[in-house]
Amino acid sequence: MSKEQLHELVNRLPESEVTPAARYLEFLIAHDEQPVDSEMLARIDAARAHPSPGIPHEEILREFGV
Repeated sequence: MSKEQLHELVNRLPESEVTPAARYLEFLIAHDEQPVDSEMLARIDAARAHPSPGIPHEEILREFGV
């Protein structure tokens, strides 16, 4: 995708989605400027090696009384 195509997508956004889209783009830019250090890579590898089992959907519904 080119920047021109991205501009076209932005131009087609409903007004209600402009702020969230801008926040996301700012997030991408901020994280692009900060390199991932070796400590963070080790933490990512550890998390991938031992993934959380998660919480069953039914348990979440019970917790919120749904």
